[in-house]
Amino acid sequence: MSDNQIHPFPMTEEFVECWNAAGRHLDLRVKDTGARWLRAELPVFREHFSFSLGNQLFFIQVYNVDAPENGWLHKGRLEMAIEDANGVGCLMPMRYHAGVWQADSTGWGLLRATDLSSINPIESVSDEPVYMNEWEIHDYGLQVVRQHLVKSGWNIDSWISDPRIQPALFAEHSGKLCGFVISTSNKGPDHGARPDNASQIAERLRAQGFGAKFVGLKVGSLDDIVTLDPRLQHLTRKLLRGGQLIASEVEIQDL
Repeated sequence: MSDNQIHPFPMTEEFVECWNAAGRHLDLRVKDTGARWLRAELPVFREHFSFSLGNQLFFIQVYNVDAPENGWLHKGRLEMAIEDANGVGCLMPMRYHAGVWQADSTGWGLLRATDLSSINPIESVSDEPVYMNEWEIHDYGLQVVRQHLVKSGWNIDSWISDPRIQPALFAEHSGKLCGFVISTSNKGPDHGARPDNASQIAERLRAQGFGAKFVGLKVGSLDDIVTLDPRLQHLTRKLLRGGQLIASEVEIQDL
């Protein structure tokens, strides 16, 4: 793990209006199909939206069909997210008409990033078992921590699903903004470990006036006997996309 940074996209008022309209359009379809949002919050770092459906992950960037070169598209960042997560890259053309932003394509409104052909995410899902990779396991840990922090009165400032980038999340409580290093493990009996450079990350955060926190999680699947049988706790727990996951309790520690 490293403390490299990916800066968020610059967001104009026009982009935010378009992004909100695209989100409303997609949210109806996500809810109807039982898909699960991975990212649907601002600010955005690599993809503008992402969600999981069955054994597939979908990563989306929106763009203005009347001004495709206006800086909203960052295909290099999208390709990075797709490669890390073994996901499907999509573009969502949007058009401003009669005072409102609308999807320019029918149905889901999505095009494959590779060839700009129309894509229906449901048709990309199969019964083939796909095991979660490091990115997905880390992202699940982030979701668990975010939900815990919100319930505990924290305000989420920003977060990024990339196990190479720490802190993974910034949140504020009682006027103090803290960076959270988050580590999630599906291997052996232990929780996620602190990165080797944890002390350097903590020093950098505190020098900038931030608090420095750490959460280590253990994650397993109810579909895997390793999770359920204490005699097998030394083994790696297999996590399937679309499976029912469970995580250890969130314990916030100083980094």
